[in-house]
Amino acid sequence: MIGESILLWIIHWLVLRGTQTAAGINKLATLAKLIPLSLFVILAIFAFKIDIFKFDFRGAEMGIPIWQQVKNTMLITLWVFIGIEGAVVVSARAQRRKDVGLATLLAVISALSIYILVTLLSLGIVPREEIAAMKNPSMASLMIHMMGNYGEIIIAAGLIVSVCGAYLSWTIMATEIPYIASLHGSFPKIFKYQNKNNALSSSLWLTNGAVQLALILIWLSGSNYNMLLTIASEMILVPYFLVGAFLIKISLERASKGLLIIGTVTSLYGLWLLYASGTINLLLSVILYMPGLFIFLYAQKQNNNKISLSRLERSAIIMIIFSSIPAFWYLLHI
Repeated sequence: MIGESILLWIIHWLVLRGTQTAAGINKLATLAKLIPLSLFVILAIFAFKIDIFKFDFRGAEMGIPIWQQVKNTMLITLWVFIGIEGAVVVSARAQRRKDVGLATLLAVISALSIYILVTLLSLGIVPREEIAAMKNPSMASLMIHMMGNYGEIIIAAGLIVSVCGAYLSWTIMATEIPYIASLHGSFPKIFKYQNKNNALSSSLWLTNGAVQLALILIWLSGSNYNMLLTIASEMILVPYFLVGAFLIKISLERASKGLLIIGTVTSLYGLWLLYASGTINLLLSVILYMPGLFIFLYAQKQNNNKISLSRLERSAIIMIIFSSIPAFWYLLHI
């Protein structure tokens, strides 16, 4: 936990120096992590064996139907693409709005291409059972198989740079959300504050304070990386579903069939993800929504001198409160 905490507050200090400084460092990190990824793909192409790739392609030896295999990987798949909405979150800082859509599209295509190449090529290097038994990061073990011990060092270095760069981007994006919410009256006015470097300092302190608290709780509970992955993925499911539902609303207002189709498919996929992730995980995520609920109510009182809620907002609050009761009970008994 000490190492994670040190990294957390180093990133905190970098972001406080201004978004431009942080963005410049992130560009260097992005370029640096592409080197080991490119090297892996090139070596994997030469090491690829079609016989290994085709062996038990459907995973029959696992005794699990294909649809169940797909369902079991939904959260991992979602985790891969969390963050592609980053350009939209910080779109207010873009000089040209059309760059936001282009950046999002390029992010999806790039991430999809890299993960397809890495995943499929890996299955042609060693059998699936061996990959499943490898410790994380499995890419390092595959690099050892292809080029010896130096491969593990290259991947480990690339992973460190990648994690640091990704966390820097995530911090910038996470601090932007309370700021935008405060502009719309959903968060207290204090989160509008920016320091002399135009960094969102109040929002940053809230974000990293919450992360530090989460690190302490994870350490005390003895949870591992997979638990963190599950929690992070689960928390994004409801917002992703709501994005699709909001697009349906917009499509009806504009009478756009194209947007309606996209919104409907997105919403249905969001519901499928909620189902695939499991009821228990969804229930536990309600506990993490509770602190945000109190912040929202305080902001309502601060901006309107009273708590003024619509019928839909009241219904959502009641649902969250009642759902938190069995969630807390389950958490205390696991």
